[in-house]
Amino acid sequence: MATYRTQQKTDLIDFLKCHAERAFTIDEIVEKMKADPAFENAPGKSTVYRLMSKLVEEGTVTCFSKGGGVKATYQIIGGEHCHHHMHMKCTGCGRLIHMSDEESEKLLERIHALSHFDIDLSQTLLYGRCEGCGTDGKGRHI
Repeated sequence: MATYRTQQKTDLIDFLKCHAERAFTIDEIVEKMKADPAFENAPGKSTVYRLMSKLVEEGTVTCFSKGGGVKATYQIIGGEHCHHHMHMKCTGCGRLIHMSDEESEKLLERIHALSHFDIDLSQTLLYGRCEGCGTDGKGRHI
């Protein structure tokens, strides 16, 4: 089946590329695109849902879901090999940090050695706070 790129799809990809360091919920994407004058004809929520589903299927965007009713977040892959490494998401600012393939592999090997458990990288997202959002000096998040 042939794929084609509508202006709304192009705008959505451009928006995600401009914010490649962050993962967004569908609501955040719609809100931020409507507020950004660069996107005069920002797509509506149903269009973003439809396009995001296609972009995930194509491998252009990755979807992170925490489960338990928490909304999924989406981030453009942007050339990163996202299925070969782990990710860390800041609960303060929403930034998504890519762990290197080497660091991920070491951690996965350690987990397997300790528990004989294999982690599915496509389902793994570590939550915490980035250096910029900080802690209270005792390791507790502020």
